[in-house]
Amino acid sequence: MRVNIAKIIVVVITGVIAATYDHYFLEEITDYRLFNIIAEFSMALLAVFLFLAIDQLHNRKYYQYLNLGFYLAFFSMLMDGLDELHIHNELYTAFSEKLTLVVAFVLIILGIRRWIAEFTALNHNLEKQVITDDLTQLYNRRGFLRTVKNMEIIGQKNGQVMSFIIADLDDFKAYNDSMGHLEGDELLRKLGQFLKSLMKENQIVGRWGGEEFAFCILNGELPEVVKLAENIRKAVSDYLKSDQFGGINITFSLGVAQVVPGESFMEAIKRADQSLYVAKNQGKNQVVTLNH
Repeated sequence: MRVNIAKIIVVVITGVIAATYDHYFLEEITDYRLFNIIAEFSMALLAVFLFLAIDQLHNRKYYQYLNLGFYLAFFSMLMDGLDELHIHNELYTAFSEKLTLVVAFVLIILGIRRWIAEFTALNHNLEKQVITDDLTQLYNRRGFLRTVKNMEIIGQKNGQVMSFIIADLDDFKAYNDSMGHLEGDELLRKLGQFLKSLMKENQIVGRWGGEEFAFCILNGELPEVVKLAENIRKAVSDYLKSDQFGGINITFSLGVAQVVPGESFMEAIKRADQSLYVAKNQGKNQVVTLNH
């Protein structure tokens, strides 16, 4: 922790002025309550420590609340401690100690509330980054599988079957080599958002890796999922032939699998991947399912 000389000077001046005023203008108390003195000056020192320690938060929106709050808490506890050594009138005590402490706590609570709100938002953003693909803004593999696990719980509770589609752009490497990787990235970015727009309730899509995409469909029988995959294939073909891509001819191959009783969803994903492999070997631009 870097030492803030200006703050130390403020603390010292505050202490000297308060102690000097009490010593010269107020009547000294001879019957000390040692425990109270130790407790109140200890609280004042703790407030000083926090007042000095928060400088690393200087650029945060809540800094000024905490900064002033901890200073006022120090001042209040300092005066409370001096109150054990000299006789103060009630009005003095009310304003210098009690009211100041109330204001200090209000400021500290406001500052902490803003701190928590900012920390929560930061955590949310970090969590989103962990499960989101930077390029397409779809789920990455980690995010996709995490979401699938949640969908599996819902499906088991409601008796809903789960299916998967693994899809891959055909001959995308040739496009990348001829148009450049930046153009290839732009195509993937736009395609990712297009695929997301096709999803309905209980359907998710994520980037499985490279130019591969994964879909999870909850509560759909296998023929319905195969039909959905075929609709996705046609929609992607039409989309990639639009003017924004210069009418390029890139197709989509898809493999479909449904979770069967007694197997994990990862086994179904592997079977969907195997189905995609068959689709590629059979001429590409088609939908294949090897569900047993």
